[in-house]
Amino acid sequence: MLKRALPWILLLSGWVALAAYICCLFLCAAPAEANTVSKVAATTAVAAAPAAATGVWNYSDGTRFTNSHQKYFGFKESSYDYEKPLGDDFTKSMKETSSYLVGHPDRQVKINGYYRDSEENTSILPNMGLARANTVKTYLQSLGVPAAQIATAGSPIGDKWFKDGVLTKGVDFAFNEKSASNERIPDIKSRLVGKPLTLYFQTNSNTLTLTEQQRSDFADMFYYLDNVDGSSLAVSGHTDNVGSRAYNVNLSSERAKFVKDYLVSKGGINGDKLKVSGSGPDRPISSNDTSAGRAKNRRVEVTLE
Repeated sequence: MLKRALPWILLLSGWVALAAYICCLFLCAAPAEANTVSKVAATTAVAAAPAAATGVWNYSDGTRFTNSHQKYFGFKESSYDYEKPLGDDFTKSMKETSSYLVGHPDRQVKINGYYRDSEENTSILPNMGLARANTVKTYLQSLGVPAAQIATAGSPIGDKWFKDGVLTKGVDFAFNEKSASNERIPDIKSRLVGKPLTLYFQTNSNTLTLTEQQRSDFADMFYYLDNVDGSSLAVSGHTDNVGSRAYNVNLSSERAKFVKDYLVSKGGINGDKLKVSGSGPDRPISSNDTSAGRAKNRRVEVTLE
């Protein structure tokens, strides 16, 4: 009996062994394959992570317009001139942004410039962030964007985005609707139009030192010039009565021209909006009989008109 059943037992054992082998080969390998795929996906995800941290600059005006750059405007510490060259791709993208604004006069871009308090403010404006935003604004204007479509602001950011003495993320863009009404204009007009802002010089010196209030007033003047058609700045130079009149008239004209150039280079103003004159000793505001009075007469007056 056992002898007759033995072949069948051996055959059945073979089938069981074969089935176990097939199961191991095809079914048990599935988790390993899935695990391999998971590892590949995880590796891919890890490799992609640095790309998100490269500082790509993305900005948009809702669904109307989007743009992207591989870098931001960069600025050296205590400088409001952006680093050059910008590169062809960056320039192309900025031209696209400018074309969008020109084609949509109802829209406005707000440029927010960044800075840290420890930086030396070498500009004419209240802080380096505002000065940086103003420099980028001047660049957009050179690409055809009207000044009235550009607003500027400055924000402190501590040590953030500073690397090896360079602010790698200098400004950001935000878009909004250009308002038909502007409450800032009447306020500036009442405070500054027709009221000279007086800048003083030492004897035989063209050194110009601004107070914080004067920086703030200049920022308001620049805003007024950008947003009020026909507005301008009158820059008039004056001296004391020491020396010949011809010498002083020439000196006053040179100082007025110095201030004009200073405002153009450091404030980004269109030079055509500045009118220069020199009166020498003819319009004193104090007595020339004292050193204090003569110091007050050595001045340049900047008047918003």
